[in-house]
Amino acid sequence: MYVLGGAGALARGYNCLILNGPGQGDSLWVRKLYFRPDWEKVITPVVDAMLRHREVDPKRIALVGASQGGFWVPRALAFEHRIAAGVADPGVWDVSDPWLRSLPKFVRDVLDAGKKSQFDQMIQMGTASNPRARAMLHFRMRPLGMTSFYDAFHAVRDYNLAEVAGRIKCPMLITDPEGEQFFPGQARKPYDALQCPKQIIQFTREQGAEQHCEWPLQATAIIAFTTGWTIP
Repeated sequence: MYVLGGAGALARGYNCLILNGPGQGDSLWVRKLYFRPDWEKVITPVVDAMLRHREVDPKRIALVGASQGGFWVPRALAFEHRIAAGVADPGVWDVSDPWLRSLPKFVRDVLDAGKKSQFDQMIQMGTASNPRARAMLHFRMRPLGMTSFYDAFHAVRDYNLAEVAGRIKCPMLITDPEGEQFFPGQARKPYDALQCPKQIIQFTREQGAEQHCEWPLQATAIIAFTTGWTIP
């Protein structure tokens, strides 16, 4: 995060705080803090801590979230109104979509019916012959702090902006990179739901900025948004 944004912010005169939220980095490995959908419970204490530093202008705090942070940042901003601007890179409407879209209907029906033991057994059998899929699923479940497939698939349904996007008050930048792998087609949904000042930027393969989080141009887009530049 320092290389892909923090250094660029510092070079332009920003004060920059980088943190590992619950389920990320040492917050997961050392402190055993796990993903949670209500990220305002994470960001509000961070803002409280920042405001104790003289170099922080309380009227000019921006919050940037990359990858799944494209859900967490808007979620936090719906409740934490001391932040002056937010960036969701990319815009994420529903975190559960990449979890659920590959499930066959008959498996999805078992999940919807609340049949925990049957769902766990079906996923276990379905991944038994595919070590790569099994390893990836366990990797994705680890930040949730869950070992039951049913619990994990059920929990991620709470990670959506449907009921909170309209509560955001500060200006928002939503990015929409071409070829987004994990949340394809989602960026426009939070953008359309926002009632605050907003901008959406599409990044393309021709720019060298396609795929997840379009990292090569991310820092430039963020700086431009928060300083009022126009991005060509």
